[in-house]
Amino acid sequence: MKKMSLGIPLAVGMTGTVLSLVTGSKKIHTVFGIAWTALSLAHAYQYKKVMKNNVRKGFSQMNILNAVGIPTSKMDWFLKSVTVGSYIPGRIRVYSKALINNAQLKLKVEETMAKYNELDKVTINTITGSVLIEYQPAKIKTNKELCEIEAYIKKRANR
Repeated sequence: MKKMSLGIPLAVGMTGTVLSLVTGSKKIHTVFGIAWTALSLAHAYQYKKVMKNNVRKGFSQMNILNAVGIPTSKMDWFLKSVTVGSYIPGRIRVYSKALINNAQLKLKVEETMAKYNELDKVTINTITGSVLIEYQPAKIKTNKELCEIEAYIKKRANR
């Protein structure tokens, strides 16, 4: 089954399905449609590894998830869950409702932000859900991810 070529049977199934629309016979259309579906599933099964790799490559190369606004990293999840309060180069304030009275999340955010040596200071207030990030703009130019984060926040700044 794995070595059998399904190209011709798939083409016959597709052609039969399309041509059966012209004849008006529901039974013939149904038979060809079922055959075409079964052959398509068998073909997909034969190439499941290839298809899985192609889908993975497609998502990473075309950045489909980002294009439709679906977060792809922990930092993306965080950024998409905050409201930008203010942005001045070197000083960013964001608000997150999830941080309000949430000491565990505060620790996670602090741990994540501590990994960025380019940031001078991160202050989190769990009463207001505020995160204040202070940095030297010239310093973050060396970190592509931080540059992207800054651009994202700058674009969404209220003031």
